[in-house]
Amino acid sequence: MMVVKPIKIAIAGCGIVAQQDYFPILALNEIREKIEVTAVCDVVPGRAQEMCLKYGFGSAYTDYEAMLQNADADLIAILTPIPLHYRQALSALNAGKHVYVQKTMTTTSEEALELTRIAKEKGLILGASPGQMLDRYHQEAKRIIDSGKIGKVCFVRGQGPHPGHEFEDLKGIDPSWYYKPGGGPMMDVAVYPLTSITGILGPAKRVTALSGVAVADRCWEGKKLDVQMDDNTVVLLDYGDGVFASVQGNYVTRSFNTPQFEFVGSKGTLVIGGWMRRDVPLEVFTPEEGWTRPEVPEDGQMQDVPMMHTMVDLLHMVSCVNGDTDLQLGGERTAHVIEIIEKAYESARSGSVKELSTSFLLPEPAANR
Repeated sequence: MMVVKPIKIAIAGCGIVAQQDYFPILALNEIREKIEVTAVCDVVPGRAQEMCLKYGFGSAYTDYEAMLQNADADLIAILTPIPLHYRQALSALNAGKHVYVQKTMTTTSEEALELTRIAKEKGLILGASPGQMLDRYHQEAKRIIDSGKIGKVCFVRGQGPHPGHEFEDLKGIDPSWYYKPGGGPMMDVAVYPLTSITGILGPAKRVTALSGVAVADRCWEGKKLDVQMDDNTVVLLDYGDGVFASVQGNYVTRSFNTPQFEFVGSKGTLVIGGWMRRDVPLEVFTPEEGWTRPEVPEDGQMQDVPMMHTMVDLLHMVSCVNGDTDLQLGGERTAHVIEIIEKAYESARSGSVKELSTSFLLPEPAANR
């Protein structure tokens, strides 16, 4: 029997997401059979070395370019703050590496399209979280909607709420960048519902939004945070033909008790609980059946290893590099979501509706193939 060698990965960034979501899972024996972490980089002196010693990873670096040049890696995983993603992904692609980027891939749609083009030209795989459509409940929701069970989707509500990172246990890691250009709740949390809605319905046509700073007085560990990004944004997407979607992203929600997504159709309603209502992963209403909870089969991806969606995205990238599956992350879909965020801010500043220029193709419904 042929033995498959693990994909070698070098990781940039040892922040709170890396430490909570990725590193503990990457250290498990079951995962080491698939992924070998050969290098870790962080600009804070000693942090990468600490992670390597704690989790049994490879070499530690403080210089990203030095890691690219010297580390033995098939794939670069970029877990740094969003404003660094474009430059670091570009360097990795130019070094001939496959690239996985934590959300959001870049700060502009132009950058996302450029990276996508370069990856294709070089025959490399470029993927970026969030991989909403890898989730089995999202896949089933799309199947149900495509089947026509709830009729024409007329309105969608999606949420990206967050209390603000100063209220998290950050293990002493400064959250200031979240409140500066390139950060903010749209790039940080609204990217989830935007990715879900466009992943199910396809690309939107127009955007309008309201956006502002609702809570300017924020502190972390006794230090006042310099809030430069809006912390409260509401976006309205126009799909044409009277079909609209409302998405909100904010850093002002201390708690919630509502599902993350609601698809209102002419014949019924579909609800996805998401990370806001994990107890209600998927519900469907029709007048004939009332509210039901469809049974959704397990997807078979290491169900015995509990992990965050972030690690699911990375494992998907590894499968793509191995040639086991087709890429479901990144590309034109990601660029479209980023353009929505860009145009939402522009709309809020100008008070006008903004046309979207990016687009992408959704896979055809299974019944039509």
